[in-house]
Amino acid sequence: MEARKEDAIVQEDNGIVLGADRSLAQRFAAFGSILVIYFFYCYNFMVGTFVRPTMVKAVTEGGFGFDLSQASAIFAIMSFATIPGTLFFGMLTTKIGKKRTLMAIAVSIAVMTYLPLLSPTSFTLWRAARFLTGFSLGGVFGTAVPLVTEMFEAKYRGKLAAILTSTFSVAMIFAGKLYGMLGDANWKLLILTAVIPPLVGCVLTFFLVPDDKELTLQRNKESEKEKGEKVSYLSMYKGKYLFIGVGVILLSGMNFTAYSAFSNNAVTYLTAGLGMSAATAGSIYSLRGVGQLIGYNMWGFIADKFGRKVPAIGMALCAVFVFIYLKLGPQDLSTFRVVIFALGLSIGFSGAWGAYYTELFPKRFSGLAPGISFNGGRIISTFALPIIAGMGSVETGMMPIFNVSMGIFVLGAVIWAFLPETLNKEREA
Repeated sequence: MEARKEDAIVQEDNGIVLGADRSLAQRFAAFGSILVIYFFYCYNFMVGTFVRPTMVKAVTEGGFGFDLSQASAIFAIMSFATIPGTLFFGMLTTKIGKKRTLMAIAVSIAVMTYLPLLSPTSFTLWRAARFLTGFSLGGVFGTAVPLVTEMFEAKYRGKLAAILTSTFSVAMIFAGKLYGMLGDANWKLLILTAVIPPLVGCVLTFFLVPDDKELTLQRNKESEKEKGEKVSYLSMYKGKYLFIGVGVILLSGMNFTAYSAFSNNAVTYLTAGLGMSAATAGSIYSLRGVGQLIGYNMWGFIADKFGRKVPAIGMALCAVFVFIYLKLGPQDLSTFRVVIFALGLSIGFSGAWGAYYTELFPKRFSGLAPGISFNGGRIISTFALPIIAGMGSVETGMMPIFNVSMGIFVLGAVIWAFLPETLNKEREA
């Protein structure tokens, strides 16, 4: 027993907060259970792909009888709901801990995803259910990432955070393959594939992930006793952490805005601007996803080895590759493929952000910091993207949009350069 205690102390010195007395294999098993929930959190965003064709079919043809605007409204409200969900579940982690919060989120995702099956043709039920699903999805990043960060030494954190982040690309590929196999006729079965796995992940998390409730309550007491404040968003953004907090939200906003401004128009540029066929443009653009999947993990490795700020190079390189992309002509098909793949690799710069955003703030704010730092950027992109989209026109084409995208990538890299380095740095309690 004494040797086990000494081992725990040694591991605590390496930055492990949760499960320090567990073997590395046990902690990787715990990571696997969290990964199940995180993967199907990403996968849940594909539900619209599964059911939208059925939604817009007439009831007499076995559909729901919705028009296109109703179908779009159902999934738009889900995206909006992630913001309040981030705030709510972030605060819940300060009451019951991150493990229990993540389990509650997993159950909520499953229940709310299943809810529309009770009355599939009800527009109101779909809207309410997808809002509540989005609300639940908003809590996953800020809960799962700090759990992983606190279970592992710094040398693993960037890589593991990158694996979590890269599952969005894997989920997209998986969803496409599954949809191709089952088709519209099996839309109920497809929805169940987004319902059952989170429940499995919840059970695995219960048994395999160390419980942080007592640690959370201890941190709350220490904060109130030593600092005279409760753990909250208001107390988190004080002193230098206000600068850091604003900086990371801006950084995330630059990422969402620049990425979407390019990706939303990249294929249209190839077809309408350069006259390529849809098949050719699609085959070129699909390589971005492959590069991005590799890039998340590549930059995660780099962040663990050389520092959390080094991937800012990738953000700046995005502007370079977008510039080259715009200089190519319809005859440069091979070069297009190389450039779009390289752009995908560069876009993976955010792979280690989960670990970075957690480490930037004191330990007592681990359940609050990463979620709002990442998802807070969606507020910026929500307002910025319509404005940027309006810069394109028949007369000017899409070039102004791409120019703004390049500028924002560079601006994001500059903001990142002014944020602190956290690799192997001691965090405030």
